[in-house]
Amino acid sequence: MRRILVVSNGHGEDTIGVALARALGALGYGVEAVPLVGRGRAYEEAGFAVRGPRQEMPSGGFALESLRALWADLRAGWFTMSLAHYKAVREAARGACATLVVGDVYALGVGSLFGRRPLFLMQCRSSVRAGPGRPYSVTERLMMRRAARVYPREAEGETWLRACGLGNVVYLGNPMLDALEDDAPALPPPYLLLLPGSRQDAYESLPRMLEAARRLGDTGLTPVVAWAGLPLEGTSMGEWQVEPQRFCHPDGTTVHLVRGLSKALLLGSRVALSTSGTAAEQAAGYGVPLVGFPTSGPQYTRAFAERQKRLLADALMLVDPDPGAIAAGVRRFLASAELQARARAAGRAAMGEPGAAQRIALDLHRHLVM
Repeated sequence: MRRILVVSNGHGEDTIGVALARALGALGYGVEAVPLVGRGRAYEEAGFAVRGPRQEMPSGGFALESLRALWADLRAGWFTMSLAHYKAVREAARGACATLVVGDVYALGVGSLFGRRPLFLMQCRSSVRAGPGRPYSVTERLMMRRAARVYPREAEGETWLRACGLGNVVYLGNPMLDALEDDAPALPPPYLLLLPGSRQDAYESLPRMLEAARRLGDTGLTPVVAWAGLPLEGTSMGEWQVEPQRFCHPDGTTVHLVRGLSKALLLGSRVALSTSGTAAEQAAGYGVPLVGFPTSGPQYTRAFAERQKRLLADALMLVDPDPGAIAAGVRRFLASAELQARARAAGRAAMGEPGAAQRIALDLHRHLVM
């Protein structure tokens, strides 16, 4: 069996990498992964081999967002970890027939230097829609020229890169929409979906979301937290009691807890509260209006939230990080069929149609058999 090496640099990128790996597996390829950020649980849980160090850095992959985050990662052993990553990529590449990079310029650099040609890139981070400025740096575009194929996350990306002289770029959709499980929760819809995210921000934003959900008890929506896997044992949520499958408030309010995000959960949701990256974009792509609010980081800072707002447009309503403001945002969506319709249209315009993972895998396969 021919094997493909997948190199990704982020939690969301890992989930996209899994979707692509499954599609490649259906075409007869074996897959090994080297995740450059975090522990690579998504690959492991999907049954794919994972190489390299499995270390979490304090910044959660956002070291360049601030000097403090960068210094924290350096003190935690970023250089030693990175050298081990490069070694793992080089070793895995020896038996591979190609390298698929899922991520940004850093992952592309690692794949280019240490991976196996031909090189394919799924650039799922940079967005022309999210602007302002130049979405792809000169350095990244130079490295893109060495790839057999570049898959941008949006149609505008293909247009922009081709205008810069890159002829190896093709938009086939955003596989983020395929990176979802099919498990249906045993809970009655419609849902009020809570998406705190996969970084440390979740511990800050979840208590505010829970309080907002308590204030929305009269809406008839079933509140559900899609938790991304961070430890909950020993954490404090104020007045809320943390139980294995729910959060309970002394006034009797119950908010259900599920592990991970599923397609069925999205299809049953009326509105989502979000301080997430990938999960928010998946929700928008499935037509779920979002109410977001900034945190102190490391991920969902005000700058990140504003970039996501430019990307998702009317699909995302940004409010102050206050439970009252969050609940009011939800009520605005629920009270307006026009706002809901605009949110669905904007989300689908930003995210495209499902099925991109299969289309990209087939395109990659055609290159390898030519």
